[in-house]
Amino acid sequence: MPYLRLTCPEVSPERRRIIALRLTEELNDLFFSSRGGPTREELRERTSIHFQPYGEADVFIGGHTPQERRKPDLTAELSDWNMGVKTQRRVAAQLTPVLAELFGVGPQELDNVNIRFHSYPPRDFAVGGRLIADFVPRIGQLMKRLNS
Repeated sequence: MPYLRLTCPEVSPERRRIIALRLTEELNDLFFSSRGGPTREELRERTSIHFQPYGEADVFIGGHTPQERRKPDLTAELSDWNMGVKTQRRVAAQLTPVLAELFGVGPQELDNVNIRFHSYPPRDFAVGGRLIADFVPRIGQLMKRLNS
């Protein structure tokens, strides 16, 4: 189930909610498969967005803070099961401009948006006391692997 941790500039709780809703929908579109696996609703309900905001002197790039550079810096760490290179490329291409838009990163500054992928086999994660491998049908696991 997708888990996205954002290392990002501080934003208000209201803005976090807007960002979380938008990213949840984006991840739902990126990871839903009609060929097996969780329904859209199940996927949405199991998608986590975790904000890890940084303060003015918490992140340095080239020895300078994002404020000194006048450029926000974002790192999104995305965890999900069976993400292959094909999926990672698709996610990077589609999620980067969304993150940039949400955090005010200009189109010429996309190098300030980073995505780190954490892929794992469905036997390495449990939800509600059950391994993903035990509740996602094998055909769904196979289709996700083939499409990744």
